[in-house]
Amino acid sequence: MMKKIIILSIALFSISAISCNKFLDEKPSSFYTSDNYYKSYQQAQNAVNGIYTFTRDFYAAVGLYEEDAMLMLENPTGQAKSDINQSNNNANLRNLTMQTTDLYFNVWWRSSYKGIDAANLAIQNIPLIPASVVTDVQKNQLLGQARFLRAWFYFNLVRIYGDVPLVTEPTTSAAGLQIPRTATKDVYEKLIVPDLLAAEQSGLPFSDQTGRVAIGAVKSLLAKVYETMAGFPLQQKDKLPLAKQEALDVINSGKYTLYQNYDQFRDAANDNKMENIFMVQFAPGIAGNPMFSFTLPSFSYISNGQQEIGTLLPEDTFFASYSASDKRKQEKQFFYSHYPNFSTGVDVQFKNGEHIYKFWDDVAQASGQGSGKCFPIIRLSDIMLLYAEAQNEADGMPDANSYNYINAIRARANLTPLAGLSEDQFRQAVWRERNHELCFENITWFDMVRTRMVYDTKNDAFVPMVGYTLPGNNTAKFQTKHYLFPIPQAEIDANPKLTQNPGY
Repeated sequence: MMKKIIILSIALFSISAISCNKFLDEKPSSFYTSDNYYKSYQQAQNAVNGIYTFTRDFYAAVGLYEEDAMLMLENPTGQAKSDINQSNNNANLRNLTMQTTDLYFNVWWRSSYKGIDAANLAIQNIPLIPASVVTDVQKNQLLGQARFLRAWFYFNLVRIYGDVPLVTEPTTSAAGLQIPRTATKDVYEKLIVPDLLAAEQSGLPFSDQTGRVAIGAVKSLLAKVYETMAGFPLQQKDKLPLAKQEALDVINSGKYTLYQNYDQFRDAANDNKMENIFMVQFAPGIAGNPMFSFTLPSFSYISNGQQEIGTLLPEDTFFASYSASDKRKQEKQFFYSHYPNFSTGVDVQFKNGEHIYKFWDDVAQASGQGSGKCFPIIRLSDIMLLYAEAQNEADGMPDANSYNYINAIRARANLTPLAGLSEDQFRQAVWRERNHELCFENITWFDMVRTRMVYDTKNDAFVPMVGYTLPGNNTAKFQTKHYLFPIPQAEIDANPKLTQNPGY
C-alpha cells in the first residue's frame, strides 16, 4: 500500500496554529507519515490543532497591502466602501464585475480544501491509535473538533460556490484532487449535517474559553446550517424547527451572556468568553489580526505607527440607516468620525466620514504592534436573532422568547422594545437587527443569499436581491449569477472535471 503522506497544516506554515490563549504553539518543521505520526496523544492533539490554522487564512492579509479575503463577503453587500482604491479585487466586488481570476476566490477555495484535507487526515488516523495510548474519550473529543471544522469549511464553500467537490479522504496524489462537483444538497446531507451531529455527541464541554471548539459552537453552527437549508437554494422548511431547537439549547445553556456594552466587545480579554461562541484565533507577535489596520482611517496618524489602511468603512447610507437613538451609531461605539493625532493630541476629523470602531484595539494602537484580537465567527446575539427568525417563520408569528431575544439586543442599543408585530413585520425587524448588530462580521452576505433579499439602506426596506442597484454606484446591479461567486479559474484549469458557475 502506498505510504500516505500526512501534510499537516502545522507543517505548511512558518507560524504555528495558535490561539488568544496560546493553546497551539507547536512548530514542527517536517512532514510526517502514517508510520511515524499519531503515536501519542500530543501528536493527535497537534494534528487537530493544525486544522485551526486554516481558519485564519480568510481573515489575514493577502495580496496587496489593502487586501484581505474577508472583504470578499463585505464589499458586494452595498454596506461597505474604502478610503483607497488601489485593489482591483476590491473594486471588482464593489462594482459587481468579479473575474474568475480574482485573488479572494482562490484563497477561500484553496484554504478551505487545505483545512478539509487536514481534517480528513485526523478523522482517518485518530481512531487507529491504540486505546492504551489515547483513550476513547480523548479520541471522541479530538474527532468532534475535527468534524466541526470540516463541516465549517464545507458550509462556507457551498454558500460561496454552490456545488463543490466532496472530498472525505486524505489526498495522496494530484489525481485525487480531480473530481467533479457534488450537488449542494448532498454536501449538506452527506457531510455537513452528519459531521455536526457526530460532533454534538463527542463529549466536548459545552463552552471552552481557550478558543477550541465546544458543544455550544457545534449546536450554534448546526442551527445556522439548518436555517440556511430552510432558505435558498434548498428551501427545506422542515429544518426551521431544528434550527430553532439547536439555537434554544445554546441560549438556555447559561454558558454564554450578551455583552453589557460595546466596550466589552472590543476588549481582547473577553475573546472566547461571554458572547463569543466561536472565534478565529489571533495573538500579538505570533499571528496578528489585520482588521484593526484595515479599519483605521487612511494616513490619519492616530496610532503609534500602525499601517492605517482604511480599506473597509461603512457606506454612507448604511450608517444613516441606524436610528438616531441607536447607541451603536454614537461616537466610538460601532463607528467613529474623529480621533486625536497620536503624537500631537490634535483632533483629526476623518476625510471620508465615519469609520469602523468595532475592531478598535487599544493595545495595538498604543504599541504599534499587530492586533491580537480574535475575530468573531459566531456570537450569542447571532444565535438569539437566528432563533427569533426561525421561530417566526416556523410558527407564523413571534413567540415570547423571540421578542425577549431581539429586545435584549435592542435594549443594549438603547432602542425601544418591539411588540405586537405581524409575521412579516417581525421578519423584517429581525433582518434589520442582524444587519445593524452583525455588520462587518462576514454574516450579512450569507443572509442575503439565503433569503435572496437585500437591505435597501436608502429606503430602510428589504427588497429582492436581483435587480437591486448598490448605493453609490448606479452601474452595480445584482443579477441572478451573483447568488454565487465564480469557481477560481486556476482550479478549473487544474481540474478538467470542474465546471464554472453560470454567468462567469
